[in-house]
Amino acid sequence: MKNKYICFLILVISFGATANEKPNYTRGDCITPIDQKFSWFGKTAKVEAYSSIDGFSGKNYILLFNNYQSNSVIFSKSIEVSTKKVDKSLCEINT
Repeated sequence: MKNKYICFLILVISFGATANEKPNYTRGDCITPIDQKFSWFGKTAKVEAYSSIDGFSGKNYILLFNNYQSNSVIFSKSIEVSTKKVDKSLCEINT
């Protein structure tokens, strides 16, 4: 019985730790990939939101590409591993 209680406690703690993870980026941040495999490597995207979206699991980033035409604008939190925050001026629209 004691082992079951310990296992349950570990599960509750680990779930709580992952459920409360804050996103690395907030609305208005400008990000760029650090992974050359990304189709938009060398480009930037503005973070519009980090939110739950119908049809997608959990919370996701919604990105705005001002100077690049992307096939997707919705990205999971895992994008944080392959991107970095850059100066907001890099996400301004070039006309």
